[in-house]
Formats: sequence, C-alpha cells, structure tokens
Amino acid sequence: MRPFFFCVLLFIAGLFSFSPLPAETDTYVPPVGEAPPVAPPLKKGSPLDHLANDPKMEALPVGYKEGRTSDPIYYIAHRGIDDMGGQGWGWVKKNGESWGSAKWIALQETPGTAVAPFRKLTKRDGDANWEFKFWGSYASYKAYDPRLDELLPVFVLQGYEVIGPENPLNNKIGSPDRSNHRRSGASSREGRPILTDPGVD
Repeated sequence: MRPFFFCVLLFIAGLFSFSPLPAETDTYVPPVGEAPPVAPPLKKGSPLDHLANDPKMEALPVGYKEGRTSDPIYYIAHRGIDDMGGQGWGWVKKNGESWGSAKWIALQETPGTAVAPFRKLTKRDGDANWEFKFWGSYASYKAYDPRLDELLPVFVLQGYEVIGPENPLNNKIGSPDRSNHRRSGASSREGRPILTDPGVD
C-alpha cells in the first residue's frame, strides 16, 4: 500500500513541477479563447464624450457661459498658475469684495454641468490671469495637495461666465500657511488634489 501512495505523491509532484508557468510581463494577456477587456465606448453626447472630443479653442470668448449661471449671487474668480507645482486652481472671492478676501482654491468640476474653463482650451494654462464669474459653493471638506503638503478649500463649480484677461494679482499663491518648503514626493496621483471627504473622489 505504501508504494502505491508514494507513486501517487510523485505523480502529483510531477504535475506541479512540470506545469509551465506564465512568463512575467507588463502586458495583460487574456486567457486563451477570451477577448481582452476594453473600456466601453464613450456614449455620443455624454459629458465625457464632450470633454474628450469637443474642439479646443486658443482662448475663450468674452461672455461665454457654461452651466447654471442665472442666480444673481455669484463669485469672481481669477485663474492663477502655481509655479511650485501645486494643484490649486486660482483665487475666488465674493462679488463686491476686495481681492484681499479671496481664497486660493481647489476647483471641483461638475461633469455634465460645468468643468474648469481650461478644458475648452488647447493649453492647460491658456486661461492664466483670466477672470470669470463663478456660480457654485464651497464644500464642507478640503482638498489635500500632496505635492506641497497643504489643504485647500474646495469650490464646487456649477457654472461660469468669462470676464476676460486681467492683470496678475498681488495675492500670494497657495494656502495662507504655505512656507517655502520643498515639494512633497509622497504623491502617486499626478495632476489632481486628494479630497479629504472619503466619499468623494
């Protein structure tokens, strides 16, 4: 009986020993006979379809509107570019207040309603030092910018109207408590800040 069990064990060990292992590769290889997975095509006319395929402009026309812009209460926004690589969008203040009251914000877009104005442009910084009327509100959470290790207030955009190019502001770019620290190397999410609300991405 023992020789029989020994032979069975050798047979099983042989199966594991001689079964070919898949070669290591960075490319996904679907199982034999199955088609590789693909992302579903963009639905024509959907917000993502417009975002990906609408023609881009060199500059937005003054007076151009997008989203919900009928409310008489709105904010004034000034686009700023952070030379330190931070992901803040720019400054936002209440209409009628001075730029000294403005906040450096992270912009949360609302696909299907209103996205950041630069999405319409051929260059991401093509709206630098342009001003806009913004409709929306501040979120109850903040955005963490891992590049600079700072928290930013989040403005949830519902609509905007283009005012046009303006002179650069004298406002300090970034969070009020920003010091001249080095950029953080902790980010694995290039190009967008992390929202502190765990239910929002």
